[in-house]
Order: sequence, then structure tokens, then C-alpha cells
Amino acid sequence: MAEQHNTPALNFAYSTINWGTKPDLASAFMTIREAGWGAVELFDHSLDWLGTPDYLRNVLGGLRVATSFGGVEVPVSAEQLTIHKRRIDYAALFGATMYGLVGGSRLRMRPPTAGDYNNLAQACEELARYAADKGIGVAYHPHVGCTIETEAEIDILLHETQYTQLCLDASHIGLVGEDPVTQLRKYQSRTGYIHLKDWAAGKFVEMGRGTIGLDFSAILRELQAQSFSGWVVIEQSISDVSPAHSAQINADYLKQLGYKLNVVPGAAS
Repeated sequence: MAEQHNTPALNFAYSTINWGTKPDLASAFMTIREAGWGAVELFDHSLDWLGTPDYLRNVLGGLRVATSFGGVEVPVSAEQLTIHKRRIDYAALFGATMYGLVGGSRLRMRPPTAGDYNNLAQACEELARYAADKGIGVAYHPHVGCTIETEAEIDILLHETQYTQLCLDASHIGLVGEDPVTQLRKYQSRTGYIHLKDWAAGKFVEMGRGTIGLDFSAILRELQAQSFSGWVVIEQSISDVSPAHSAQINADYLKQLGYKLNVVPGAAS
């Protein structure tokens, strides 16, 4: 039975990640709309692939651009920073409120050094300050296999930054043996937006099909209790079924919990 939820409503969006970085944008957006989603995260698409602003507006077909996302490698170069600044400029044209960032790749032979943490923090902070002038927040995404994985490492990043926010991902929190609800409470003041997906048998799966004990009902209730006004992005990295079918499975799961996918007026502002 669907749970009953009172206001505040949550603002849901769907990531394009499952279609790849160079998809048929018109087709991807159409299937996202058909599954019932009203907003999207543009996931690591180069500006030449996104095309002109007029082209993107046309193929969005009424979808709202909630967030945009990209990755960096550590040490972060000046060229990487310039690329992300241009992507931030582009995202601002569509009213995106957050720019997500992940990186760099975690080396297998050693943990990150103080210099690695500092370099990443400085890069995030430079982009966050730049984006603030455009009305966009920059949120770093703690991620398995990247420089920042654990709660202790998140603490390092936040200690070395002021403007940088977080994009907390329930699956990656669970994969390092930590609790998403605990982190949502601890980092409430620095959380810009959320990623949701599930994990089972060594791969990402649709919500509710996982085996690592992620309680999405509790996660979403916590966000409501906080009156969280940011975006909750379902970021289905990969699926055994088509991206379109996967988008529908995730939509149906949230509806079964009693949530609406439509964009709330003034959402995530």
C-alpha cells in the first residue's frame, strides 16, 4: 500500500547517465518524459554534443534541466577547470540550480594523500565560487573508487571548503558500509542535492531491487522532515533492461511509495 505523505513535496529529476554521454538526446528525453519525469540531470555531456541552447530547448520537449554533472581527474588542471566553467555557464542558461562533480580516480596502490585532498578541495571551491555568481551551487559527489569515499573523507573536503556542497548518493554511502540517513542529518547544511539508485550482486539496480539494505522510504522521509527543497535525482547508472524500461521501473517505485514525479512550481530554487 502506498504511503501517505504530507507537504513539503520532494522535487524529483531523472539522470541521462543510462543513455551514455553521447546519446540521441531527443530520444532519451522523450523516453524520460513518457515515464512521467518532469526534470532531468544532464550527465557529463560535452557542450558540442548538447548543441546550441535553442537546439537543446527544442529536444527537451518541456523537461526542466534540474542539474548538470561532470567529472575531474586529480590533480585538477587549469584546462579541466575551464571546461567545467563553460559547462556551468551553459547550465545557467537553462535554470539549473546545481552542478555535480565527481573525481578523481582513486589509485589502487595507495590512499589519497593530503595533497590530493587539498587539490580536489581547491578545484571544487574555485568552481563553487565561480558558479555562485551564476546562481548555481557546486556539489561534490562522494563515490566509491574516487578521492572522497567515506564520511571521514567528506569531513576533510568540507573542512577545506566553504562554498562547496555535497551530492550525497545513497548507494555509494551504503557501499562503504555507512548509513545514508545518518549522513543526511550530519551534512544537512551542506547538502545541495541527492542521487538515488540501488545495488545488488555487484551492480547497480533499480530502486527497491537491491541487497545492501538501502531504505529509500526512510531516506525520503528524512528529506521531507528536513523540508529539503533541492533536487532528488534518480541516477540509474546502468541497467539490465533498456534505459526507458529502467526509467519506468524507478518511476513506478516512487509512485508506489506515494510520491509524485511532477515538478513542483518553484522547485529547487
